Amino acid sequence: MQLFMANAKASLAGDPLLAVADAIKWEEVERHMQADYWQAMFRKGGRTPYDYRSMLRALLLARWFGLSYPKMERALRVRLDFMLFCGFVIGNKMPDASTLNRFNSKMEKSGVLSAMFDEVELQLGNQGIKVLPARGALFEVGINRAGPGLAICKAP
Repeated sequence: MQLFMANAKASLAGDPLLAVADAIKWEEVERHMQADYWQAMFRKGGRTPYDYRSMLRALLLARWFGLSYPKMERALRVRLDFMLFCGFVIGNKMPDASTLNRFNSKMEKSGVLSAMFDEVELQLGNQGIKVLPARGALFEVGINRAGPGLAICKAP
């Protein structure tokens, strides 16, 4: 499976979404989270939780693409670029809509979610990258190099 994922990532070289993922300094985003606290919080019995970093990235995609959690659940299963952006692996279990919703609720309640989203937007803005909202996960995204920066926008 690792070979497949490596080949998939190589075949998607230059993909706008993966370029955005590479442009973000995730450790700067995660410092808002106090990772030890959150890892402990999500390990209160039951099965092993999904990686909080992957879950945060899934919430970012849902926001950027205007997806409900059921639609995000589906997109994670059918869009290779979404899986790679989030760090999920084909063949492994993916979060369902209720898991995404619960994670979002806990993050919002703690107040860190907006700070993390703001950090992502700040970093991208400082690099001249603007993510324009898309309307659905099945629309393709394109790069618009108008000016000194890079803009991610919905293709026609």
